[in-house]
Amino acid sequence: MGVTEWDFRGGIARMPTDRKPIDLGDLLLSLSTRYRVGASLGDLFDWLLPDLAAALGAPHVLLVHRPGLAASRTLIALHAWLHTPSESPPSVVPLSLDVWPSDVAHVLQTGQPQRAEALAVSGHPIPGPWLVLPLMHAGQTVGVLGLVTGPAAPEGIDHTPERALAPLGALLGGILGTHELTLARQAATQAQTRAQNHLMQNHADYQHLFEVAGVGLARVSPTGELLDVNQRFADICGRDRHLMVGLDTHDFTHPDDRSADQAIREATLAGHQDRYTLEKRYLRPHGDAIWVQVTAVLVRNSQGQPQHFVSVVEDISQRRQYQEAILSAQTAERASKAKTEFLSRMSHELRTPLNAMLGFAQLLRVDPRHPLLDSQRQKVRYIEQAGAHLLGMLTDVLDLSRIEAGSLPLTLEPLQVRSVLAEAMALVHHQAQEQQLNLRCAQVAETAFVCADALRLRQVLVNLLSNAIKYNRPQGQVNLDVQVLEPEVIFSVHDTGRGLSAEQQAHLFEPFNRLGAERTGIEGTGIGLVIVRRLVTLMSGRVEVSSLEGQGSVFRVILPWSAPPQPDDSDVVPSGYGELNRMTDEPRMLRLLYAEDNIVNIELVRQVMRMRPDWHFEVAMSGAEAIQMALSHPPDLLLLDMHLGDMSGLDVADELALHPHTMGLRKAGLSADVMPDQLRAARERGFVTYLTKPLDVGKLLRLLDSFAPTGGSGTSEGQVREEPSAVVEQRQST
Repeated sequence: MGVTEWDFRGGIARMPTDRKPIDLGDLLLSLSTRYRVGASLGDLFDWLLPDLAAALGAPHVLLVHRPGLAASRTLIALHAWLHTPSESPPSVVPLSLDVWPSDVAHVLQTGQPQRAEALAVSGHPIPGPWLVLPLMHAGQTVGVLGLVTGPAAPEGIDHTPERALAPLGALLGGILGTHELTLARQAATQAQTRAQNHLMQNHADYQHLFEVAGVGLARVSPTGELLDVNQRFADICGRDRHLMVGLDTHDFTHPDDRSADQAIREATLAGHQDRYTLEKRYLRPHGDAIWVQVTAVLVRNSQGQPQHFVSVVEDISQRRQYQEAILSAQTAERASKAKTEFLSRMSHELRTPLNAMLGFAQLLRVDPRHPLLDSQRQKVRYIEQAGAHLLGMLTDVLDLSRIEAGSLPLTLEPLQVRSVLAEAMALVHHQAQEQQLNLRCAQVAETAFVCADALRLRQVLVNLLSNAIKYNRPQGQVNLDVQVLEPEVIFSVHDTGRGLSAEQQAHLFEPFNRLGAERTGIEGTGIGLVIVRRLVTLMSGRVEVSSLEGQGSVFRVILPWSAPPQPDDSDVVPSGYGELNRMTDEPRMLRLLYAEDNIVNIELVRQVMRMRPDWHFEVAMSGAEAIQMALSHPPDLLLLDMHLGDMSGLDVADELALHPHTMGLRKAGLSADVMPDQLRAARERGFVTYLTKPLDVGKLLRLLDSFAPTGGSGTSEGQVREEPSAVVEQRQST
């Protein structure tokens, strides 16, 4: 059996019986000429071992290469041969690590010759005596040569084998050592090749990743010079990629961001950190700025010196815009909330003194027990008109603010045009009479309906009619016409006033611009028409104006037409404030508990209550006192101010709702807080109505009369005379 693969690192040969002796010198000469560096040791052993056995006259020869100690995979043919002696034994048998005799291992490990009577291979002894010699190269044991000595050995070998075999050992040691070096060199070359291939592959992978990355990548020198950039980086900067190499990052960084960029880079170079993230702006060639997020990592060399930065750049312009939009929205929301709170507070603070002024003015004018002279009545009317003007300005400002904030509640529903016109005309009738104007309204069919909010449509028409009256000429005329042109309804207010120039019409809907009317002495706020147009827009309509100087103006409000609602035979749904049940008991003294912490307001209501002697008037100066009094003796009506000293009127209502005998208590609000949230909260708590300050004395009296068995107090001495100021009624209706 021949040795074809040098996986085993060793072999053993048996002296063939028919082999002629070979001269050892000839063998050495043949060995030196046949071996070539890099040749297979397996091929060498195939012919060397049998010839070596013949040359030495040894029945068995063993040759082992040192790396065989580390070998683990080989074929053991000797085992089969030892167990089947009848078969023709192979001339060369490969050996493996697990069958090395201990004597061979000892020589390999120590480098000292060893003699043994037998060598046990795979548990089978090979008789000797054996002589095992080390093969040396450059002072290192690189292999083992073993042979059986005895009577058949050549003369001199048995006695001085080391000296006789020295040339052979030196030659074999050189061959094996050279082979080791060759293997080591080949292994090193292969390792270097693998490392180079791995490095090239890594570089190719890096370059591929560098090119196809969805973010901008750049290598930047410690001084800020661009060493390399990918295409995405160039796209973000809006520049040619090849022209960017060599630029300083400051060349395209926004001037306002350069100082921060430089500071954080220097801090990184100084060792305070090894990476940083910064949001800044890049300037594109055309001057537009783009927001980016730069994440830079500092790469150092083996000596720890800064080599370059690897920067990852992301375009965050959209994210910044989104953040800025959110921030702007939050800022606007906070500003709107602050404005709403300010207007609510201002409304409360202004309405409180107006409540006393207008309330007592109404009492002076309508009190039948102390009638005024005509001159006094005129002065009181002036007071009411001035107060009504202030109240109108305050109401207009609040309405405009609520419209701009989007917090104005609207209920769009089918409205009968005839009833809307009648309500609006009634509210301005007295004003037209005072100005001696002819006020005319067109006749409209009962089946004409418009889709709008009832309160806001009436406010729009009253505002336009009031302006037509105020800015008219003496003995002039105001006409309110309606055209039903499906799918629209057109309300037209005509006046015979001074008219408007083209320039005035261009500025007609600017807030607080009265177009020179402030010099005429005619009262106004300059925001009425602004509110009109915005209310009409909220009701899906539009406003049009046509005017000629000296001939008058026409204001048109176009709103969506609506079909008449279907008749409903069910019970009438009560209003948000609930329905006041009529009292069916025998006449008795009714109790009103008024929770208020302002002395002037208390005195005003006390004076009004004197007109209704069938009511007993009680006052609670705080929320806690109101709760205690209501629990001890529930009143027929609890009149609550919304801002008491210790709690709000809503808090009082919530506390009373927890007790069985006061949870159904009738409550009404009387407050200067007229914000929609407050009104809605009161309605949700079952308030029967919500009176606002300045107090409309007539409304309070009508509320009290609704508790009487017949719905009123008759015509007793305390009955109020209905002579309200037209201006006051108009302002409070809007």
